[in-house]
Amino acid sequence: MQATLGKKLRFSDVVFAIGATPKSLRLWLQRDLIKIHTPKPADGGWTEYSYRDIAILALARAVANFGVDIPTASSIANTIMGDHFFPKLNYLQDPDKMPAGALALVWSNRRLYLYRDGDDWRMNLVSLWESNLDPIRNQGFSRDLPSGVAELRREHEPAPIYLSIDVESVLRTAFDRASESVTNGVDEDDEV
Repeated sequence: MQATLGKKLRFSDVVFAIGATPKSLRLWLQRDLIKIHTPKPADGGWTEYSYRDIAILALARAVANFGVDIPTASSIANTIMGDHFFPKLNYLQDPDKMPAGALALVWSNRRLYLYRDGDDWRMNLVSLWESNLDPIRNQGFSRDLPSGVAELRREHEPAPIYLSIDVESVLRTAFDRASESVTNGVDEDDEV
């Protein structure tokens, strides 16, 4: 990916990147249903969006696709992209030299499990290479043994109902679409 974290994108590029409609994204932003990294310009001009904004919006949309309301999905997405998991990515000295794909790369071979605990949402980051799947793989296939997926689920599922998010996949898809939009000049409604 050629784009860096310092690159700014237009509204239409963001819409295409996250697979939303201009109307829905505009509604989310105008009504402050979703919080992004880039503040609104003080002079009332057009907002230029960052790749971190695309990450937040793409994750919020992915969580909302499971029926979570937009403000809650925004809060979850901001936690995912905030200081909770990989804080060093938020304090880069020179974002123009850091590829945007770095935001996705840190999530490689990890899954994020979201589940309800009363009224609160809890998150559990699972590094797949740290799971207990090796003993199962080494035993070979047997109908009597649980599958690797079932074993992984028992090892990491904190609740009977949860969401499993491949954050890397969500981000890479959005970033690839953003790059495609910028390269091909996709032009929909241009501003909020």
